[in-house]
Amino acid sequence: MRSPAEAAAWGVPVGLLGGVIGLGGGEFRIPVLLRRFGLAPGQVVPLNSVISIVTLIASFAFRAGSLSLAPLGPHLVDIAALTAGGLIAALAGAGLVARLSDHRLHHAIVILLVGIGLLLIAEGFAGEAFRLDLLPDAALPRAAVGIALGAVIGLVATLLGVAGGELLIPTLVFIHGLDVKPAGSASVAISIVIVAAALIRYARLGRLPPRDQTSGIAVPMGLGSVAGAALGAVLAAAAPSDALKIALGFVLLAAAVVSARR
Repeated sequence: MRSPAEAAAWGVPVGLLGGVIGLGGGEFRIPVLLRRFGLAPGQVVPLNSVISIVTLIASFAFRAGSLSLAPLGPHLVDIAALTAGGLIAALAGAGLVARLSDHRLHHAIVILLVGIGLLLIAEGFAGEAFRLDLLPDAALPRAAVGIALGAVIGLVATLLGVAGGELLIPTLVFIHGLDVKPAGSASVAISIVIVAAALIRYARLGRLPPRDQTSGIAVPMGLGSVAGAALGAVLAAAAPSDALKIALGFVLLAAAVVSARR
């Protein structure tokens, strides 16, 4: 096992990358845990969730201080519906991790990284000119669609140990009509609930990380991620979102290549 100091050092850039656009950083952390720390995919998923919840809580607190949360007001129904759907899926999805082989889970992780990377690149090039609010104004259909979408996102996120922001942000932007930066803040808030629910389920299944992984990797990497998330929240207030998403998309594609070589 690598040293706690190295885990903390890796946590800083991962937290920074996640904090800039409203992610938990799990998608960037996966290849580090797989390649650098030599963990099996089945070990990575719950450990990644532990680190993600720490990063997400810190990121939301920092973003609330550097970015206004007022734009979220008109979209509270959408946010609540996505959260409810994600919560339901998270409680059910965690059980699937215990039944998947490391080989299948590893391939699923690589596919997710590629998909997310391409999605971010496409969204970055499209810009906000193609942002649409595809839902009617009535609260009931918006809530129904939000619950369904949240369930799909929550299942994918829980299955692979990520917070789901990489799917939540495009959903909030293209379907619910939020701007990119408020969508990032909403994504963090929703992801906190999804990841917390998954951790509760992991605890009931006896799938939480062992003590040596918690103290040697999760705690120092979480502390590093908090520091990175603080800086990321500051940068989020001024950074060009489209350019960042394109760059992050290429980072994820590179991470997928590295992970596939394992």
